[in-house]
This record gives sequence, C-alpha cells and structure tokens, in this order.
Amino acid sequence: MRGLYIHIPFCKHICSYCDFPKRIAKNNEQIETYIDYLLKELDSYKNYFNDIKTVYIGGGTPNMLSDELLEKLLSYIANNISNPIEYTIECNPELLTEKQISLFLKYKINRVSLGVESFNNEDLKKLNRYHSKEDAIKAIYLLKEKGISNINIDLIFAHPFDNIEKVRENLEIFKSLDVKHLSYYSMILEDKTVFKHLYNQNKLTLIDEDISAQMYEEIIDTLISFGYHHYETSNFARYGFESQHNLLYWQEEEYIGVGAGAAGFINGTRYTNSPILNKYYKGCKEVEVLTIEDIKKEYMMLGFRKIDGISLSDYKARFNSEVFYDFSLNKLLTEDLIEISNGMLKLTTKGIMLANEVFMEFI
Repeated sequence: MRGLYIHIPFCKHICSYCDFPKRIAKNNEQIETYIDYLLKELDSYKNYFNDIKTVYIGGGTPNMLSDELLEKLLSYIANNISNPIEYTIECNPELLTEKQISLFLKYKINRVSLGVESFNNEDLKKLNRYHSKEDAIKAIYLLKEKGISNINIDLIFAHPFDNIEKVRENLEIFKSLDVKHLSYYSMILEDKTVFKHLYNQNKLTLIDEDISAQMYEEIIDTLISFGYHHYETSNFARYGFESQHNLLYWQEEEYIGVGAGAAGFINGTRYTNSPILNKYYKGCKEVEVLTIEDIKKEYMMLGFRKIDGISLSDYKARFNSEVFYDFSLNKLLTEDLIEISNGMLKLTTKGIMLANEVFMEFI
C-alpha cells in the first residue's frame, strides 16, 4: 500500500511559528503555473497509481486555490486514482466555502483537516492566524451539515502565550464539537520563523519545559477520559478514525510526494523536491538511497511514535533479524523509557513524556 502526498505551498499570510515550505503567491498566474507543473510531476508517477490507498493534500493552504484550480487538481486525481480508502485535504477555517465543500464531495474527499491551532482569539492573533474561534466552529458545523463528518483539527500547545487554563479551555471546546480526530502539537521553535527571529532578539519568552510537560500530560489524560484513542505521540482519535495516511509514515510504508518541498519514499530511496519554485520546475531534488541500517533505524524511530509501539514479530518478518540483536536498548529499558508488552516494544508512560529522548537514540 502506498500513500500520495500533494503539497500546495501558497498561503494568504505566513504564520509566526511555521517552517513548512510555503510562500505568498505573487498572483493567480503563479499558482496556475504551479498547478500545471504539479500535474506533470504526478504524470511521472502513473506507474504507481494502482497501489495508492491514501491521498493527502497539504500545505501551505490548499483551500486558498481558486475553485477552478482546485477542481482542475481534484479532477486529475479522480481520473487517475480509484477510490482511496482515505482522502484528506487541509483547510484554513476562514477560507472554507460551501462551493469548496461541494467540490470535496464531488471528488470523494472523505476527510478534512482544519488548521485551528487555538480557540483563544487573542492567541490566534499573536500566532498570526487570520481566523477566529467563531470561524473555526462555523467551519466544523458547515462540514458536518454538508456530509463530511471525518474531521481533524490541529491545535498547538506550549506556544509562548499558552497556559494550562487555555489548554483546558481548548479541550472543553473540542469536546463540545464532537470531532473525530485531534492533532495536538507542542510548538517547536523552528529556524527561519518569525518566532525564532523574535527569540534571537530577546523579544519572545518560551514556555518552561516542566510546564509544557504538565500541559502534555493534561492533554493525554483529558482526551482519554473523553473517549479518544491516543495512538501516536501527538494524535488522538475516536476508534476507527485514526489517520491512515499518517500511519503509512509511522509504519515506514512507501509514499509519493509531489510539489515544491514535498518528500517521498520509494524503493528504499528518499527524495525531497526543492522548495524553491524555479528549482522545483527544473526537477531539482535531493535524493538519498537508504542502507538497510538506515531503514531499520527509521523503522524504530517512527515505530516508537505509535503508542502501541513496534511489533517484534513484524520487525523480524520485515528484516529477518531481531530488534535486540540490531540495537542496544538496555539504556532505554533501564531508564524506564520503553517496555515490552504482549510482543510489542513501546514507550512507557515516562517515555511518552520524554519521547524525543527515545527518538534521538536512532538518529
């Protein structure tokens, strides 16, 4: 099974924390040129289309495309890829329209991911988001009313303006909306972002790590009490609504990435397209052929992101080897960061809180 990721790098504005490949479009002609090239790049992967089971259109802001360009892209996918089991598009709440939702339904998109980030209007302004709490709630109700109930929302915690009370308020509002899936990410201060620039000038103070850990623990406990399955370090779902596309990444399955800055993993080779449009149009990309040792390390690091962990039998079947032969895990076991349970090697409760320390062992 393979996934297909399609990257739309254009945004109406740039959020203060975002380091994804993105840009503000000069004009609609620039976006038209991009979509035309994107379809040509998709053509180059046609031999793989029969195995595509998940499609994910991300960004950037995919729903800033005009209705005409959006339909051009969606009709291409519909004509070339048959009935993916999961078909997701990312949307900004303030840009979502009934016409867009009609196109989603027409072309069988069955999952929408909304970039909400917070339900606190003051924090949204400080994060340089252009929607309000009311816009986000309206978008969720509109999707449900039109027949799309498989909705994810993204939230961010431990940003510079956050506190435990705001986290609790976000969770209570989320509960009231009865959304199937939540990605609740801890903010990471990334290079080449507005926040990093402000931090370097001593104009921004970050949340204390202990407070961030308290927030994370509160998020996990609260969402589990609400009946959500904590299935990946930052992801929670009603049972049966886990993100199938993201699970492909975490299970180290193959996926195709198209678009400026998009990455793919096929036949043991990882590639990353140039995020610079002119270079992307020339086919510039970084290519890395992974060794079996590289693949094993990535399998472990990605596998530990899943709360259920790594199947020891699956590892043996995949690599014809044993986990404990290939890796020295005594330190992680001794420090109570990982454990073995029912044939699964997984993070402990302590390990979930300190997951990055576990991941670093495989980098």
